Amino acid sequence: MARLVHREWHGDEILRKQRRATGRGIVGIAEAVSAETKRVTHVGESGNLRRSVHAAPVGYDGSNDENLVADTDLATVITGQATTTPFGPAVEVGSWMPYACAEWVGRSHPGVTQGLEQVRGARADRIMQAAFRAEGLR
Repeated sequence: MARLVHREWHGDEILRKQRRATGRGIVGIAEAVSAETKRVTHVGESGNLRRSVHAAPVGYDGSNDENLVADTDLATVITGQATTTPFGPAVEVGSWMPYACAEWVGRSHPGVTQGLEQVRGARADRIMQAAFRAEGLR
């Protein structure tokens, strides 16, 4: 004898949780990259470049960062939310100081690339797994 099985589909809820978890994970990875980049960045006379490293939403205007870091260290993440793009959640990590590129590329001092290398792989995987667990997804 055939039995009727009723299943409820919560696809929309699962997709919302997945998007939140992905964004949370991307921000977590960016925060870790910021912290590692601060750790390896060459310190000049003032230390402003190291203090200015942070993650921010895509399109962030860091034109005032130089004034902000003169007094205090910027947080590793300016906002706790990723920017939604056609490719998924995204953030930018770096320093918006005018001379950051010259220091990191022109003079070959450690910068964002080295910070990213410290985080990618198993550490980034653990951050993403924690973000999905926080949303109740396993």
